[in-house]
Amino acid sequence: MSAKWRSLQHQHRYTYTSIVFPKHYHEALALVPADITSSDFFLQLNNLISLTSTYSQVVAVKDLASAYVQFLSAPGTSDDAVLAATKLYLEILFLENSLPLHRTLISVLAKCKKFSPVISVCFALLCEEYGGSGSKAKKRFLVSRAALSLIGYPKLGFLDEAVERCAAIMALDIVDGLDGVTRDIGEGSRPSPVVMEQCQEAMSCMYYLLQRYPSKFTGLDKASSVFNSSVRTILSVLKSSAFSRDCLVASGVSFCAAVQVFMSAEEISWFISQGLFGVCADHEDRKDLSVHDVLSDFNLCEEIRDLSILSRLCLLRGILTSIPRTVLNIRQLDSSGSLWTVLYDGILPELCKHCENPIDSHFNFHALTVTQICLQQINTSVLTDSTDFSGDYKPFSRSVINRILRIIWRNLEDPLSQTVKQVHLIFDLLLDIESCIPSEDHGLNNKLFLSNIANDLLCLGPRCKGRYVPLASLTKRLGAKSLLSLKPNLLSETAYAYIDDDVCCAATTFLKSFLETLRDECWNDDGIDQGYDAFRVLCLPPLMRGLVSGNSKLRSNLNTYALPALIEVDADSIFTMLGFISVGPSAKATEPDVVLKNDQCIAALVSLLKVSRNLALVEGDIDLDPDKLSVSQKEDNRGAAVISIRGINVTVPINWFALALTHSDESLRIDAAESLFLNPKTSSLPSSLELNLLKEAVPLNMCCSSTAFQMKWTSLFRKFFARVRTALDRQVKQGSWIPSSTASIEGADSVDAAKVAVTQRAEDLFQFMKWLSSFLFNSCYPSGPYERKTIAMELILTLLDVWPICHSEGKNNLYPYNDSIILPDSTISFVGSIIDSWDRLRENSFRILLQFPTPLPGISSSLSINNVIRWAKTLVLSPRVRESDAGALTFRLIFRKYVLELGVSLVFSKESDCLECYTQSTDGDTEVVTSQNPVAQYISSLIQWLCTVVEEGEKDLSEACKKSFVHGVLLTLRYTFDELDWNSEVVQSCVSEMKCLVERLLQLIMHITSLALWVVSSDAWYMPYDMDDVIDDGSFLSDIYEEDQRTTGTEKEEQNAKPGSNGKPADQVVMVGCWLAMKEVSLLFGTIIRKVPLPGCSHSNSSQDGLLDSTEVTSMSEEILDVEQLEKMGDHFLQVLLKMKHNGAIDKTRAGLTALCNRLLCSNDSRLCQMTESWMVLLMDRTIAKGQTVDDLLRRSAGIPAAFIALFLAEPEGTPKKLLPRALEWLIEFAKASLAIFQKDSNQKSGIRKDGLGEPCESLSGTAASAHSNGNLSKSRDEGVVPTVHVFNVLRAAFNDASLATDTSGFSAEATIVAIQAFSSPYWEVRNAACLAYTALVRRMVGFLNVQKRESAQRSLTGLEFFHRQVEYISMWLCSCDVYCITFICEKTGL
Repeated sequence: MSAKWRSLQHQHRYTYTSIVFPKHYHEALALVPADITSSDFFLQLNNLISLTSTYSQVVAVKDLASAYVQFLSAPGTSDDAVLAATKLYLEILFLENSLPLHRTLISVLAKCKKFSPVISVCFALLCEEYGGSGSKAKKRFLVSRAALSLIGYPKLGFLDEAVERCAAIMALDIVDGLDGVTRDIGEGSRPSPVVMEQCQEAMSCMYYLLQRYPSKFTGLDKASSVFNSSVRTILSVLKSSAFSRDCLVASGVSFCAAVQVFMSAEEISWFISQGLFGVCADHEDRKDLSVHDVLSDFNLCEEIRDLSILSRLCLLRGILTSIPRTVLNIRQLDSSGSLWTVLYDGILPELCKHCENPIDSHFNFHALTVTQICLQQINTSVLTDSTDFSGDYKPFSRSVINRILRIIWRNLEDPLSQTVKQVHLIFDLLLDIESCIPSEDHGLNNKLFLSNIANDLLCLGPRCKGRYVPLASLTKRLGAKSLLSLKPNLLSETAYAYIDDDVCCAATTFLKSFLETLRDECWNDDGIDQGYDAFRVLCLPPLMRGLVSGNSKLRSNLNTYALPALIEVDADSIFTMLGFISVGPSAKATEPDVVLKNDQCIAALVSLLKVSRNLALVEGDIDLDPDKLSVSQKEDNRGAAVISIRGINVTVPINWFALALTHSDESLRIDAAESLFLNPKTSSLPSSLELNLLKEAVPLNMCCSSTAFQMKWTSLFRKFFARVRTALDRQVKQGSWIPSSTASIEGADSVDAAKVAVTQRAEDLFQFMKWLSSFLFNSCYPSGPYERKTIAMELILTLLDVWPICHSEGKNNLYPYNDSIILPDSTISFVGSIIDSWDRLRENSFRILLQFPTPLPGISSSLSINNVIRWAKTLVLSPRVRESDAGALTFRLIFRKYVLELGVSLVFSKESDCLECYTQSTDGDTEVVTSQNPVAQYISSLIQWLCTVVEEGEKDLSEACKKSFVHGVLLTLRYTFDELDWNSEVVQSCVSEMKCLVERLLQLIMHITSLALWVVSSDAWYMPYDMDDVIDDGSFLSDIYEEDQRTTGTEKEEQNAKPGSNGKPADQVVMVGCWLAMKEVSLLFGTIIRKVPLPGCSHSNSSQDGLLDSTEVTSMSEEILDVEQLEKMGDHFLQVLLKMKHNGAIDKTRAGLTALCNRLLCSNDSRLCQMTESWMVLLMDRTIAKGQTVDDLLRRSAGIPAAFIALFLAEPEGTPKKLLPRALEWLIEFAKASLAIFQKDSNQKSGIRKDGLGEPCESLSGTAASAHSNGNLSKSRDEGVVPTVHVFNVLRAAFNDASLATDTSGFSAEATIVAIQAFSSPYWEVRNAACLAYTALVRRMVGFLNVQKRESAQRSLTGLEFFHRQVEYISMWLCSCDVYCITFICEKTGL
């Protein structure tokens, strides 16, 4: 759930914000003369201002940009009007949250070169107003953001002068903004991802200004002060650990651009040598470059020496990117008198060191990226003769090459794909450099070098994914036949490797390069024609053996990846491959090695036909062979189909297609359908044969239970429906066919046969679609098989996406549905499907009904709506979870269709304890008049219903839990909040009411927690052992409820008195009802927090110097939750997690806490960001609290690991992780300290026993069971034991989470060492928790081993690779081995 929510949160990046139009903008717009405000430009501008979300503004700004161009080009437009419109138009670039609109706004300025002076003047004026001490300078980075957008558009050269004139203002805006962010960080604030992105963009703008306009930063005193401030700010960012990697990279580039402003080439080379690498200049009289006239008040060399490893790496990247290559290749003499260059002797060795000793996976990728840039510079330097190889200087020796190769080998199978891509680039560059470096016998040495590398790669085996891209590079240099001489069965190995999905893409890269090279070599050796024959003899048999092997996955992957690569290299080879299965013109010329069965031929045919059709080798559609239509056929022979491939007709038995569509292999059926029913030319009409086969295949594939098949089948029909819509629309637009209810074709005698055939095809296709839609809707009959209804509903939803069921006027009657589909009976049938026992069917029924007309047919009167509401209420209050979900879905449907779309008011009725509908009658009379907003009224009614249910729970919790307690109502509320659009007009009109309702709901939820939390916080002795199993059984509650109605009191007592029962049924019912309530409370909180407007619009830390315009107008919704309420929600989540002992509820609570913390950390309000850190501190204190007992260890520390994981997962992408490294460092250090104390105590006790001064001290854990009578004593443990177990349980959860794998990689070795040390702990609980943590660590570091096949199902590490990555592990491993060896010898010898 938390992963789904985090994904949705990323999609909602612009949901919570929109452009902020301040008060002065509205005032300037009001001053525009009335005679021009009626123009389309100002109308579009007012429309843009009225929108409340960035997504809608992105669409509207296109019309605004077009209207602006038309306004300027309109005859008679005065200069004042142009000036006013231009200033208002350009000012949008400077407004907060306007970045997504910049590209559209700027793109049209190139069409307005006639008005370039006006545009330049306005832009410069706006820079002065919004920058520095301007009257509108209220926010950070507004000027630099607008400037960077202009700079990035290449067609606006006429604005260069304006940008140059304002360069100092822009630089000051960047300096002030970055200094403000740095101050906020120093005060404890945490910049949001948006702020980090703004900082990175500002630093990029600074680089452009320094690189493009260096004269604007030197000379005058004011310019020098701006430059001085800029350099200081860049260095402050480089020194900070709170900025993102992208921002540090931009800072490194900007610093190098700043250095080039006041230093010559030689000075830059000496400065880098002294400052970064400590290499002195080769002349004693060389002045100290650390002090310069421009920057005379601080030492640059000292400043860059103190950088962190990551910042230093970013600075090296900046040097490689922006410093000229001639500077990097300047020769110097180091202290020993040897020749030394920055590129070869300074940067390259340091980068190799970083790659050999990475901090974590992120740093490893970054170091490899910079290494790749360095090798690119070396390669270019060698090619352009910038590197001097004269004399004894060997800058790129064989030892350096071998060192880089070792780095490549150890990262060739890295789990991060982007890291592997960088390694491949490094390998390619290394081969290029080696081939260009001058040496004696270069050709011979180079070939031997390549052959050795090829042998090493080929020895890795076909399942090694990382070997294929390097092999592709070697193929181009060494030759395909040379590789075959090294490995004769290389092609067979590669073809068989396609059975592994992970290898397919990489193997295809190699295969395509190999086949191209092999074809060219065969051409050179044997000529074109004979070369093709030799080429096909070498490469076709391995692939064909794979196609007919009978392995479904191998065949599917070959026709997806390998066959397209082969046919692109040799298109005519398709006929040779068809000849292998006795089809086509080469059938007689090609003789297969073995006799193929019919199934093998069909599998190969389907694969070849699918690839040919995808590559557009098949011309037209597949139709009946006209030459064989008149021949009488046997019952088992349906004739032949003709396929035109590259202009050659190929005849195929139709029986083969029919057998393929009904084959037992699901993937073969999918491929057959795709090859028959899809066409790259989407406007082509399917043939009658294709439609007949499709009509035969659809019913036969409606009952497949495989989820993979259902998804592929749905995807196939999505493409088919799009093809049908495109083809029929084309025929309608051309006027060659008009849809009608009858299939007759008018005027057939007066038109040619071709037109008649096309018209008949269109009519056949339209009638087929009407049949298909009816068939699918009829397949959803009540009590139908689950598989049939699932596929039918998925295809209906796919069809509804292409053809809405609500008939639109003016569409030429292109409506492929029967009228019976939207009749009341059909609606009631789908409403009934909402109660289905399968979640997927319930959700699909709901989604289908959303597409139906509003109001729903058959449910349009107040009476019918109330009947549905009463039915839904009964379901909501059912103890069965599936039934309560069905009732909540029904209320969700009512909310969408009637409350949101029709504005129907639903009011809570105390008489029926449920909602009732009151609508206006058609004659104008009203039953009940309600003035409240329908959305607020509906939510208020649900809250009143919830109050009623809570009151029942207060009176008798057991009876309330028999009716699901509050679970169903909370679920209804969650679905309601999930449907709310907080930026919509209907919600905006009742913000104050919604705020009161949410506050009231929070109070109710807190009360529910007080009622239910104690039940799921049972101690160790009284919690039902099989509670999880009881809860997961959906029929359990109903069975108990029914039995309670039938059995007598005596029977109940007998049942409850049965030995082995873990609790009375009534107690279990209460347990289930309470854990469901706590689960739904957490999910409701998470749903609310994901979308509700938060504080931050009026307390944004993006303001300039903390000053805000009190009159500023924001388009964002008024905040619904204040800071105090958010803090209360977070405290509630922690309270629940730390007390609750039910895994299911804990998991959902973790999802809610993740959603809350993610929203807070993405906010620009420092108060919200600091909440998460305070919760982390509280969690740490609770983890190591004194006086904990064994109850705190239930369910593997229950909610403590979940709370930590929630905080870890909540940290947004794009900002440095703070909570995770802080927590992991603390956890590992605490574990180390605790283990040291345990060992010390154990040694002391051991010494006492040896001296005979005391009795042997047994572990309390061993005597816990015997002391059962005294519960408190039996559950106690030595001080520090329980917290240590908590720590290892948290580590286990952190390293088990795949989403955190990259971030936790830097702590793997240290955590493993601690876990192994804990194996010798005197406490069983610690040893057990450490063993589980060690298992998670090994799985994360090494990978998985498929026990059945004895081969890696996922990319796992060898021992050598493991120790290469985890260098810290080696010394501990050796030390542990020595200790255990000595202990073993002592025990054996008695010493």
